[in-house]
This record gives sequence, C-alpha cells and structure tokens, in this order.
Amino acid sequence: MRRLVMGVDASGRSCIAEQSDIVPAEMPGRPGPAVAMVFATDQAPPPPCPVGQTKFTGNGLPPGQLTWYIIEHRPRADGEPPPGAMDLHWRNAIDMIFVVEGGGEMLLGDGAHPVQAGDCIVMNGSDHRLQPSPQGCKLVAFALGTPPAS
Repeated sequence: MRRLVMGVDASGRSCIAEQSDIVPAEMPGRPGPAVAMVFATDQAPPPPCPVGQTKFTGNGLPPGQLTWYIIEHRPRADGEPPPGAMDLHWRNAIDMIFVVEGGGEMLLGDGAHPVQAGDCIVMNGSDHRLQPSPQGCKLVAFALGTPPAS
C-alpha cells in the first residue's frame, strides 16, 4: 500500500507533498494485528485548507462534519472517451480516499500522477481531478469539512 499526501509547491500548484509505503506493524506490548496510521488530524475542527488556484466547488460540509461515500467509475469500451468529469477543482475539506479496485491518474496542478488499488490519498483542499482508467475504479472516500480557506 502507498500513502499519497497532496500539498502545494512553491508556485502554489497542487502536488504530491509526501509519498510513502504503508507498512503495518505490531503494537509494542500488544501482539496480534499489525496497524499503520494513515492520517490523523490534531485539531477539531481541522484548520482551513489552502486556497486553490482552480474552480472552488464548495461542498456544503460544515467544519468538523464527516461524510463517507463510495465512488464507482465503471469500465469504458475501447475507444470510448473518459467520462465527463469536472475540471480541476478544490473545496473546504480534507478528502481521504482509498482506491479499492482499478486505478487511473490523479491530475494535480503539477501534472498527472498514477493511482492504483491499495493507494491511500489525502487531499487538504488541493486542486485535483481523478481520471479513471478505461478499466474503471472503485473508491472509498471520507471527507472532513474544514473552515473556509483564508
């Protein structure tokens, strides 16, 4: 498994700020299941996200409120164009996404980044757009509302 944390580069473009392998380990003094922390907040509600450079989509998600959803991009026939997804966009939320099946490309301000099954993606309001592969993909996603960007 891989953890991808989005951020902003020196030019203000969304980018992958951190990338690491997720390696669960047994907890000291507690044999049994192996655990790996993927992401945690240290404030409630979390701090505002940085202002994006692309379309703000809003979200109707108040600070501290959590939503959990499944996104399924169905496979496309050979030669069929990608689905009509929105342009790069951002919102006042921390999005946490787990790619369950398939993959595609996460389009950010600095270009396209491949994502695949097993990837854990954390986006703190970053400009983004997912382009699913022709085989489609299935995602489990959580969104945590943040105060408005300043």
